[in-house]
Amino acid sequence: MFEGKITIVSVNWFSSDHLKRLAVNLLDKAKSKNQIEFLIIDNTNGSDLKLSTVFKDIPNSKIIVNNSRSMQRSIAHASAIEFAIPLVETQYTLIIDPDVHIFKKGWDSSCIAEIKSGKSSIGAPYPKWKLGKIHDAPSVVFFFGETCWFKTVNCSWYPFPSNIKRVYNFIIRKFVRFFGFSKRKNLEKFSLLFEISKLLEKLTGLTSPDTGWEFSLASINNGSEAQVFEAPFNTQLSEKNSYLSRLAMNFELFLWFEDPFMTHMYSSDIFYYKTSESGNLNEWLSAISEIEEKLS
Repeated sequence: MFEGKITIVSVNWFSSDHLKRLAVNLLDKAKSKNQIEFLIIDNTNGSDLKLSTVFKDIPNSKIIVNNSRSMQRSIAHASAIEFAIPLVETQYTLIIDPDVHIFKKGWDSSCIAEIKSGKSSIGAPYPKWKLGKIHDAPSVVFFFGETCWFKTVNCSWYPFPSNIKRVYNFIIRKFVRFFGFSKRKNLEKFSLLFEISKLLEKLTGLTSPDTGWEFSLASINNGSEAQVFEAPFNTQLSEKNSYLSRLAMNFELFLWFEDPFMTHMYSSDIFYYKTSESGNLNEWLSAISEIEEKLS
């Protein structure tokens, strides 16, 4: 085990450009660049011919092909992470989505310091508008911890429960989301709707599990405590953070102690979470550039 080093684990599904931006960004903002390695799991089974080209200039990077044998997105993602973790040899592991940008300088040393202070893990929870998910523990969007913890926790990365439970969850989610009315835009606009939806979510529990949910729960169970970022609505930003509004309005913004830590583009077509610009890569990158200019 290489002490102090971090392996970045990310899964590729024709996301070479995102991954190149991510790698450059992580190295640029890291305090100890030479302590970082990249392990990219290629879920295209080698079909993404661009991947090896964009990583040829990224130091300490390795691409491994994974034949997930599943076209279901979450199952394929889970299989890639299951495949990756046993291969990691560094002291720390960061599991991260390709469409992420980090604002925090020294993110690596800050995360390590939290682990050394006794936290089980550090990361980005599911935002509060994603009803039925886990909001007080890290998700695979950004999940940092000691590699030995990931390897020894008796959990699966598989995203779904039994078929009977999946049917039950599907029905309950319809009620919690008011049959489609409790989507992101409306939850932010109508405070009463948000409060009622959150109450229903609290009563019904986890009804929309996804990749790594067992690990998320493990990070806060049995006396453990995880450090999670805050994912505010645009309307919840303080005056000090008003410059983050453009990003918070259409994408996922995560704060750590009121300062911007990262953003997640999340371009899924799930209508509960979509905004007018959520699939617009140029808008996301432009908003990031504005913030980076402000921070500099």
